[in-house]
Amino acid sequence: MATSPDHAVVLGAGMSGLFTARVLAQHFRRVTVVERDATPTDDGPRRGIPQGHHPHGLLLKASDLFDSLFPGIIAECAEHGAVRANVLTQHRVYIYGHELRQTEIGRETVLLSRPLLEHRVAERVRALPNVTVRRGWEAVGLLTIGGYRVTGVTVGRSGSGEREDLAADLVVDATGRSGRARAWLRTLGYPEPAEQRVPVGISYATRLYELPPDVLGNDRLVSVSPQPAHPRGIAFVSRENHRWSLSLYGYGDHRPTADPDEFAAGIAELAPEYVLKALARGTAVSDIQVMQYPAGIRRRYDRLDRFPEGFLVTGDALCSVNPVYGSGMTIAAAQARELGRQLRGGTHGLWRRYFRAAARITAPAWQFAVMGDAPLAGTSRLRQPGVVLGSAYMRRMARAAETDQEAAGALMRVVGMDRSPAHLFRPRLLASALRGGRPRG
Repeated sequence: MATSPDHAVVLGAGMSGLFTARVLAQHFRRVTVVERDATPTDDGPRRGIPQGHHPHGLLLKASDLFDSLFPGIIAECAEHGAVRANVLTQHRVYIYGHELRQTEIGRETVLLSRPLLEHRVAERVRALPNVTVRRGWEAVGLLTIGGYRVTGVTVGRSGSGEREDLAADLVVDATGRSGRARAWLRTLGYPEPAEQRVPVGISYATRLYELPPDVLGNDRLVSVSPQPAHPRGIAFVSRENHRWSLSLYGYGDHRPTADPDEFAAGIAELAPEYVLKALARGTAVSDIQVMQYPAGIRRRYDRLDRFPEGFLVTGDALCSVNPVYGSGMTIAAAQARELGRQLRGGTHGLWRRYFRAAARITAPAWQFAVMGDAPLAGTSRLRQPGVVLGSAYMRRMARAAETDQEAAGALMRVVGMDRSPAHLFRPRLLASALRGGRPRG
């Protein structure tokens, strides 16, 4: 049984897999990334990434994480057209019908398409001398010693019967929420992780428009969040190549479709007048792309008592949050960086240390998403006392943020995962929320 860190295999070349490969390259002599999709990432959204057509941006914490994993990657994306926008001073944000006060908080977001971001990151990973990316292959099963330790993975070439065994000291499943890790665990006689599921029933419809970056003056992003009485929202987001993404999304029976007339009617109902005037100056340059997201999922691998050595699960397979919050890539990058920290302690018992640390990373984003979805998704599973109270407080905080600069900045820092939701309960902000943002006295 190999004990030296010779070879690691990453299953999946999405963002989580690429982050993981970057970290593993610092701890293993060789890293192989196995990806089922043979399409290169610079040729439009990949088939396996349904959210690839929809708006993307790097949250506050994401920018820091990306630059720590790939120094200079943010500036590199900007050189290729990504739009850098100051948080709040160049964002026009409406939450629960309240427009957050525009104020300077000294942070920025990066707005760009998923293919541009994934291509830049993939290029960085491919440039690593000890990393090999094998496209057009997928994992078929795990190789083990007595079911106790994973020693590699069997891969098959897509569309053919060709198989190959890859020996490895560590195998990491980054194939997403529908990956095969749980089935493999059952086969090996291990228990499956408990699963927390939050039905949200949300759909997104997105169309691209050609418009200049300054079509809204100084603003580069407009977000109108849903309200409980009418759970539909829009996002109008600048990106590279003088393009803007316009998204209409809704919960339950309010889901949008790809019908152009319905899409236009939904936008006309929700968009501020200045957005409608801007759209009248532009040209639609894509069809309407629709994505459905049925439920948020959090799998509690951190609570397992038994798990095979030499194997890990990461990314959406651990926690998949409603994409409207934009936290998926941030969570994946944070998990990858944490994996690097845990590898300093060796690979023995790595699964226990890593899963517990990853659970601490995902918990704030999960809690925030559940509170945000609770009044919108229309399901009794979200009507727990703590969730209801948290959701009510979020609505009061949004109202306070109309006039209170500190409340607006704090809310955006929590949305951007720069602070935990507990940040919103500091005494000063709590008092402002209870007053509804009105001045003292």
